Amino acid sequence: MVNRSALSGEAALTFLGENIPAIGPRFNNRDEALAVARKYLEGNHRVSGKKRETRVQIYLNKQVDGRYSMVVMNSRQVICKLNNLDELLLKRFRKGLKKKLFILTCFVDGENGQECLVLTEGLGA
Repeated sequence: MVNRSALSGEAALTFLGENIPAIGPRFNNRDEALAVARKYLEGNHRVSGKKRETRVQIYLNKQVDGRYSMVVMNSRQVICKLNNLDELLLKRFRKGLKKKLFILTCFVDGENGQECLVLTEGLGA
């Protein structure tokens, strides 16, 4: 399933259901993307004790070139770091965070656009 995504550097963003943001790194290799998405899911289960909700902190750091990096951390470790994000993608992401809910997943570059693994494989945290 291909979904319309906003792309910025190494990351992609799409909105699911009732405007729930799904953000994550982009990959050319599907197997690599699946492995990383599974790590996100396993890390979330390990920390949360299989609960559906895990509190995370999001840090935005301005890079030298004017773009941003985003670091997602739980109480113990860095879950994900996305580099080279532009302001437009971050504004869309922040707007979607009004419900204090987002999905961390991976995207695969395909012939028909971006494939969001939370939609096609159910892999997201």
